[in-house]
Amino acid sequence: MTVVLSVAAAATQQTILTAIAPLPLSLAVGLNLVNRKKLQGQQQSELGNLTLTLAQMRDRLEDVQKQVMQLSQGTQHLHDYTRILNTEQKQIEEVLDYLRQIEKNTQVIQVNPSHAKAYYNRGLTHQRLGDAEAAVLDYSEAIRINENYAKAYHNRGVARSTLGDRKGAVEDLRTAAKLFFEQGDISSYQRARDLAKRIHDVGSIEPENHEVPLELLFS
Repeated sequence: MTVVLSVAAAATQQTILTAIAPLPLSLAVGLNLVNRKKLQGQQQSELGNLTLTLAQMRDRLEDVQKQVMQLSQGTQHLHDYTRILNTEQKQIEEVLDYLRQIEKNTQVIQVNPSHAKAYYNRGLTHQRLGDAEAAVLDYSEAIRINENYAKAYHNRGVARSTLGDRKGAVEDLRTAAKLFFEQGDISSYQRARDLAKRIHDVGSIEPENHEVPLELLFS
């Protein structure tokens, strides 16, 4: 009986061991699957965070690019404004120089009212400033003092054309051409003659061909 019980107990124990033996492997597989799903979840979460970070960085990069563009435009505007200021400053300095020249020649005229060159220079300055009427008056005084003043005739003709005095302009330029020819200044003669013809035919000096005084600088 004892033997039978022992055998039965051994058989029962073996059956239990046989039934329990596969459990650790199944449990390991289950844990592995759980860990893998957890890892996949972490990876997906990290990938989502990385995607969000990249999107934020892309937005910040676009903002920086916009700021750089605005800064570049601002710098260009500053350069343009500075260039305009420099141009205006040069124009102001030029006008001030003209005004000083007018004052200088006025003082010469006050000392010597018969100084034809001073009248001519002052008329030239008025013409350069765009005051054709004042220029005509001074050129006329220079011609009154020196009736052979060819340059004064020429520039008065240009000023009269600016004022719309076609007849007076043509007469002055023809007189200037005659005097230049007599004085042997062929280049100025041809210039005055051609300008007189153009004004006679067209009626005035075209804007794109606007004539300037013979002397651009003061004597």
